[in-house]
Amino acid sequence: MMYASNSITFLLSCAAFATATSALEPWLIHDLSTFSPPDRPGSTLSSIVNVTISDPNELTTVVAHCGATWTFQEPPYGKVYDCSEVPGAQWAFAMLEPDDGEPSPTTNFKLHFELHKDGQLFVGAENFKVGDNMRGLCSAGGVCSFSLKEENAPFPVKQVLVV
Repeated sequence: MMYASNSITFLLSCAAFATATSALEPWLIHDLSTFSPPDRPGSTLSSIVNVTISDPNELTTVVAHCGATWTFQEPPYGKVYDCSEVPGAQWAFAMLEPDDGEPSPTTNFKLHFELHKDGQLFVGAENFKVGDNMRGLCSAGGVCSFSLKEENAPFPVKQVLVV
């Protein structure tokens, strides 16, 4: 009977440990920037978004670099882009239209992230909007550049385990 009692105690302590460790810390966006070109003949047609993100739930924090380039003739919404390689995991992201307001892939958008690691899939998404958590400006020549507000960095992204 002592064996069964010790087993139950061990299992209960494991359950408590699993409960305590099952709470995930949000991912952290360290940097987010967008760029759109001027609408002039001879200018580049490509707009850009660059993001760096990390998972603080790992023992060693490794930052993944994510980026996408598109033209306004072919908006980036719904396309999945791979991020830089990180040891033991693979990040990807997609740009989506925002939950509210007029969508713009450089000033008002949602980022959806996926992290594949250890045979599991984690997902999370957040909205970004100039005036809320982003700032920037457009030059007189029409070049626009926006980024995550310094006071919002690192920006938390709540994730959930899907599989």
